[in-house]
Amino acid sequence: MRPKAAENLEELTGVLRRWQKLEDSTIEHTTAVIDKTGNSLIKLVMEIIRHDSVMHKQVQQVMLDSLEKEAFSLTPEELADIWDMIEKHAAMEKETIALAEKAQRNCRLFVLRHLLSYLIEDEKKHDRLLTQLEDFKRGIYPYA
Repeated sequence: MRPKAAENLEELTGVLRRWQKLEDSTIEHTTAVIDKTGNSLIKLVMEIIRHDSVMHKQVQQVMLDSLEKEAFSLTPEELADIWDMIEKHAAMEKETIALAEKAQRNCRLFVLRHLLSYLIEDEKKHDRLLTQLEDFKRGIYPYA
């Protein structure tokens, strides 16, 4: 009888592999749309989706590698070496969000407002990723 944890990891690995195949299909499909259309807005949307799918596949592969090859590790020294840079980048992301939100408030053009909304959400995603690094830091340094 197999332990439940092993079954869950095996299932997760299978899901990630299937998901990667879907990302490959998305990359192919968005490339086909880009090649077929002459519309710059449609091309932009498809390029964004294609780029995100490439990144999703890369994240999935790192997850698979952590399950199958070597688990993630993060040492206090690794964080300490770059923490000032991460904090500086977090401040840059917050400034970018503020600028984008100002631009959106002052923009009356429908399509541009939607593109600004996309950019704001993407910058907020970056901010959340950096916040997760701070959570990892707290896990390593409980009093940080």
